[in-house]
Amino acid sequence: MELTWTTYEVNDTRVLALTGKLCTSTVLTVEPEVAWLLAGERSVLVVDLTGVEACDSAGLTMLDACDRAAVAAGIELRLAAPGPALREALRASGLTSRLRIFGSVDGAVRADAVDLLPTMHPAVGRPELPAQVSKSAFTGTGAGSGAGTSIHEFFR
Repeated sequence: MELTWTTYEVNDTRVLALTGKLCTSTVLTVEPEVAWLLAGERSVLVVDLTGVEACDSAGLTMLDACDRAAVAAGIELRLAAPGPALREALRASGLTSRLRIFGSVDGAVRADAVDLLPTMHPAVGRPELPAQVSKSAFTGTGAGSGAGTSIHEFFR
């Protein structure tokens, strides 16, 4: 199965719903859509992982790159509803300690702290408290602020 996606809005939040395999052969197919979403006027992007059946290291790298590109663009990225295998892959890669991951799309759209999955340290598998990052940490001016930054830069 290839990777397919749909985009939609809930209130003022854009949602990118992925379906299929997030792997080496598919991650670059969704890159233009992610770039378009990050260039928009919304301050939050939710990536719905409900339909992701498999994810390899390229898929994890893509999610990390999406987060870095979102931060550079002043957008908050929220992951939603990863299945058990993807949750474990996110934990093992250390991404759960950096990304905001919610148990449901609705929880991610609302930024519901109750639905926020606990972060897990990759070495010991212990829950950690979620890191709270203020919106001001995502803004800046001049070089390095993300102005004109292409998502391509984050896939290297």
